[in-house]
Amino acid sequence: MPKQVQHPKSNKRITPKNTWPTIRFLHANQVYEVDGGKRLDGNKKYRKWFKTLEDAKQHAEQLKIKLKNEGLSSFKLTREQLIDAEKGLKILDGNASITQACEFFAKFHREKRPDLTFNSLIEEFMEHKERQSALGERGASESTLQDYKYRLGSLSDQYGESMVLSFKEEEYLDWLRVRGDIRGMMRTTKALLTYAVDRDYLPENPLKSKIPKAKIDTPTVLQDNEWRSLVLSALSTQDHKNSDKGQPIDLLACVVLGLWCGLRPEAELRRLDWSDINIEEGFVNIHDHWKVAMGRLVTIPECAKGLLDLCINKQGPVVNPKNFRRRWEWLRKSADVFDSWDSDIMRHTYASMHYGYYMNKQKIINELGHCNQSMLRHYVNHGAKMKKRAKEFFSFTAPLPASAEPKDKTA
Repeated sequence: MPKQVQHPKSNKRITPKNTWPTIRFLHANQVYEVDGGKRLDGNKKYRKWFKTLEDAKQHAEQLKIKLKNEGLSSFKLTREQLIDAEKGLKILDGNASITQACEFFAKFHREKRPDLTFNSLIEEFMEHKERQSALGERGASESTLQDYKYRLGSLSDQYGESMVLSFKEEEYLDWLRVRGDIRGMMRTTKALLTYAVDRDYLPENPLKSKIPKAKIDTPTVLQDNEWRSLVLSALSTQDHKNSDKGQPIDLLACVVLGLWCGLRPEAELRRLDWSDINIEEGFVNIHDHWKVAMGRLVTIPECAKGLLDLCINKQGPVVNPKNFRRRWEWLRKSADVFDSWDSDIMRHTYASMHYGYYMNKQKIINELGHCNQSMLRHYVNHGAKMKKRAKEFFSFTAPLPASAEPKDKTA
């Protein structure tokens, strides 16, 4: 029979795990080892051997005492430091420890952190997003960039020369409640401030409030007097300028296509060119990938054709981008609809009126290009109750301009 090989016994650990120092029994030498690691001397491992377990335990206790004494003697405060620590504790008044206060100071006090204005931050953020867009990265589509430009423009008007480090959430939320578009503006502002944190311009994002959830079950619809006021105001103020250097209001096409074609305000209306509109044939060409992958042809109702014919400008962009926010806000305030406004209110009005007039679900889906079931239920439920209003809506005729009115021959 082959001779069996006897394997040496492994060393036996005496002390529990995570206990310092470690005591183990070495079978080969029949001794007890006290292993202090590098705690006593950072460069060399400390090890001693003893014949009995009692001697090893006694030495281990001596090492613990020695380590404790060395720690206490190496950390001594001067009298000035002790007085300073006492003053600090009085200031904290039990609300935090000195350690917590120091950690907070280290986090929020950075001498290298620049005094950056919101205008500078917005400019840098948009350059970053445009680079992402050029590379085809996610979260930087053309529609997203347009959305950022629109909302960051409003933020710049309010906070442009303010320092980013001085941002206060409560003041911002008060402004947001007055301005409106809370969900969209908060989403954009959070993205901007997160970028500032990533660049170490801020220690943390100061906008802590959660973005409100979208309310898709009860979308707002313009009342009859409101959409009429908006259309007539847009018609009568096309040439009007709200400042000496400003652009003409010229937003009749924006209102007409939003109300009677249900076009999306950002993803579609502001991208549209007059070459996409065929008034005679009665359709608007919405391109692929503007909002969804598949484009569509949207029908222009007869009542809208006459209004589009009255537009003073039928070349280039349908919505002039210069000072658009100011012009759009001025028009809505002039029409007395600003306080009841919602970002998709014209689209919701169109869809509800459309079902009330045609009573056809599939026709709504085809015209809108996309419609979730929850929203469709609202359009059907709301539109079914407004047949008379819908008939007046699609039969609207704007008054003729003064130059086209028939002259009074009775004089």
